[in-house]
Amino acid sequence: MIKKNKLFILLIALGVIIRLLLMVSTYHSDLAGQIISSYFFAYKNVINIYDFLANMPADQTLIRNFGLSDIFIYPPLTYFTLGGWLKLIQPLTSEKFFLDVMSGISVYKIPNFNYYLFILKLPYLIVDLLMAFSLTKLFDKNSDKKLVALLWLFNPVTLYASFSMGVFDIIPALFTVLSLVFLKKNRVLMAALMLGFGAAYKSYPLFLLPLLVLSQRSIWSKIKTAFIGALPFVASNLPFWSSAAYKYMVFGPKSQKQFFMIWLVSGGEGIFPYLLGFVILCLIASRDKNSAKKMYAYFLAFFLLLFSVTNYHPQWFIWIAPFFVIELVMNRLRNIWLTLILFGCYVAIVLLFENSLSAGLFAPVWPDLNNFPGFAKIISAKTDLGFFKSGIRSLFAGISLYLSYDILNLKEKDNS
Repeated sequence: MIKKNKLFILLIALGVIIRLLLMVSTYHSDLAGQIISSYFFAYKNVINIYDFLANMPADQTLIRNFGLSDIFIYPPLTYFTLGGWLKLIQPLTSEKFFLDVMSGISVYKIPNFNYYLFILKLPYLIVDLLMAFSLTKLFDKNSDKKLVALLWLFNPVTLYASFSMGVFDIIPALFTVLSLVFLKKNRVLMAALMLGFGAAYKSYPLFLLPLLVLSQRSIWSKIKTAFIGALPFVASNLPFWSSAAYKYMVFGPKSQKQFFMIWLVSGGEGIFPYLLGFVILCLIASRDKNSAKKMYAYFLAFFLLLFSVTNYHPQWFIWIAPFFVIELVMNRLRNIWLTLILFGCYVAIVLLFENSLSAGLFAPVWPDLNNFPGFAKIISAKTDLGFFKSGIRSLFAGISLYLSYDILNLKEKDNS
């Protein structure tokens, strides 16, 4: 037993070390938008980042180098959180670093760039470890707690999105898991509140809220759950609602990608497969007397639907990663091969994005990787790239449909 505990501690330490190494050796340009917006809050005390950016002259260096629509496109709470972190560590930073980033010069030429990568990604390490701890709260057996923690610590998705790309999607993902933690304790309103806070960082947890609402039996419980769940999102966004710049940046086309896919029924009308599947999932949850007890399965099914019909950004996959881990432990790894195939599809799609999302991430330690042509160009020289990617997405969608059916219809004897 002592040897097993030592091994567990060593594996945790290894997981943290891998994260630390990735934090200082990888960079993606999405981090630049977070760096710049954080600077305006920490150094210039700008509250309304949306109007501030929109009012900048078109010939301003920052706008010329990054474009208005790509600097900051996230809800206000994200801005205040990232900016608050930078304000907290401001004594450890130099304003010149942020001015250099905004100037458009190569970040790899900025002095102490690796140091800044570390301190700017550090909050995600804290949140990530909180995620591992929160996942253990969903299980009662000590062996299950250890397994779910290790599966999370060594899942490649969070290593990629949080510590290589350096994006903040781990924060709303944590709140979705905390929702399940409170639901396990029968604290439904707190579960709804967690989804609301998650949506205040990125809006996708709002689509999980109806599933939680419909799991409640009485009308009054449904109303309370819906109200509490929507409250953090509404309260944090309402002060900016009159800003046209805010609406343009936060609710632009990138926030509606799930509706890009449409089955036409006439020249100007169609059916959204995403909305069709979501309605069916909600109806199943409303008729399932045990939906609250297996809400993780409904959350997982929702994400499987979302990623089956959406040309998603690679970092979005961290939204679903915790629920894959939960499902594997809940069902004793019985769907491990299906999960690995789905993950393989994800990896293939990621590698076929531009080079900056794969080999180019390691340019801070090997600058020549920026010149790598990318896997998409290599494969397109051999075959029809669009057909190849469509085949991968079709495989993902087919397995997702089956896995959703499987996890939503498990018999009690399957969990014994």
